[in-house]
Amino acid sequence: MASGGAPTIKEVAKLADVSVGTVSKVLNGTGSISAVVRKRVEDAAQSLGYAPHPSARSLRSGDTKMLGLLVADLSNPFFLQLVEAIEQRASAKGYSVLLYNSNEEPLREKRNLQALAAQRVDGVFVIPTFDPWPGRVVAFSALPCPIVQLDRILEGFDAPSVAIDNRMAGRLAAQHFIDLGHRRIAALTGSTEYQIARHRVEGLRTTMAANGLSFDETLLVQKLHTIDDAAAATFDVMGRKNPPTAIFSGNNHLTLGLLKGLSELELSMPDDVSIAVIDELPWAGMLAGGITTVVQPCGALADAALASILGDIAGSKVGEPRTSGATILQPDLKVRRSTGPVGNR
Repeated sequence: MASGGAPTIKEVAKLADVSVGTVSKVLNGTGSISAVVRKRVEDAAQSLGYAPHPSARSLRSGDTKMLGLLVADLSNPFFLQLVEAIEQRASAKGYSVLLYNSNEEPLREKRNLQALAAQRVDGVFVIPTFDPWPGRVVAFSALPCPIVQLDRILEGFDAPSVAIDNRMAGRLAAQHFIDLGHRRIAALTGSTEYQIARHRVEGLRTTMAANGLSFDETLLVQKLHTIDDAAAATFDVMGRKNPPTAIFSGNNHLTLGLLKGLSELELSMPDDVSIAVIDELPWAGMLAGGITTVVQPCGALADAALASILGDIAGSKVGEPRTSGATILQPDLKVRRSTGPVGNR
């Protein structure tokens, strides 16, 4: 190559003995080109290792075939599963996914959004951080491409969202406990200032009320964020004079702390206490008979989110307005041996 660097379209044209315009038509799939000439151009491009730059293709086609994915916290096993499901499905549709991890840091999320906007992606999936930053809704609204919210919903942001019925998640766990005879049920959760945690606890409360039972509010331990927080909460509730016979964990970080606390207390499941948790941990099915889990349908969540993004991308090309509204999917209860009937304690 004369330039000594990456091959150019002119070099492809020279090798194939055609014009630059013909090379452009072949590589972009436009125009009427004979099969013989098309093969000559493709062979020349392959021989030189030439590929059009993505940004150049996007200027011509109006899209980049790239989607952005802002994730609140990649240490969360549920989010990892969701990311994998989205990437697999997007790839099957011919899209690459640019992943940005915010690590639950609002200002890091802001920087990630700015970086993502500069990439000229065709659409953005966002799992927002719990805590906001000034002007966040305005910044997301200003994105010139379709966006869909996953799992967590930003208040005041009119963009499509995909999540589970979190009240149903609490109801499934509570009804399972009640059917096994449990009446003293503890709940470990994050702050109920946040919608997801609040809705899961509401599901627990309303299901107990529907069964003629009252929820002991002293057994609700909230504003837990770390594994150690949840372990300390487990020590607290199980060390009381009249401890719970069942514990509901509101997310998988807290589940790890719950298991740590029970292990250090040398308590077994379900003989000493039954537990049911939200979100599947990768090894949940292998731990001493498994953990009873309210499972979020990652595949269905990814399908719905991708359908929303691609639908808006297609609509934007013919001048249709972007969609809005919420898609709510149902969780499922997977019963394992961490729950059992109330014993004679």
